[in-house]
Amino acid sequence: MQKSRKPVVFVGTRDLVTIGIFAAITLAIFFVIGGIAGMTVIGTVANIPIVCLFTATPHLLLAAKVKRTGTIFIMGAVNVLPGLMVGNLVGIALSLVGWAVAELIATWGRYGSRRILVSAYVVGCTIQSAGYTFPLYYSSVQYLTQRQEMLRLTDELLERYLALFSWPVWGAMVALTALTALVGSVIALHLMRRHFVKAGIIVA
Repeated sequence: MQKSRKPVVFVGTRDLVTIGIFAAITLAIFFVIGGIAGMTVIGTVANIPIVCLFTATPHLLLAAKVKRTGTIFIMGAVNVLPGLMVGNLVGIALSLVGWAVAELIATWGRYGSRRILVSAYVVGCTIQSAGYTFPLYYSSVQYLTQRQEMLRLTDELLERYLALFSWPVWGAMVALTALTALVGSVIALHLMRRHFVKAGIIVA
């Protein structure tokens, strides 16, 4: 007799409190790590790959703890909220599509497998990296010149950024995001097994 799969359970009101706590942690990581990386030109270009390395732990810990449909999408949406600060609406929309795909992957696996959760996180981060930065690489001159004052770019710094924004660099950053998200996930799983399972925060 075939074993029935667990039913899909959506995020509830109580879960939103837990998600809110982890979302705050994720945003703190973004502003601290992303801010430090953003002090250099290379760090700014590679900002998403760098941040995704560090946000893997709160993402996967939350997904393993809550295990309800909507968790990964909500956390992914939090990831792209800072994009509102620079008015990258197209990039935000494309990123949300990526996290919707990630949510479909996690929901398909009923949030029951760590490998499924890792796959969802890597896919979400990778599509976010590709989608969020696409407008920047597609029309880098227009995008940056319109936001030069907002981003506090001098003319010299603007020229340095424009020299970096090419399609090969875009592809390299997307690939790098997939790698850093995977590495971050491996580290997150190790921490979960070593600390959070033993502490009873999540079930093995």
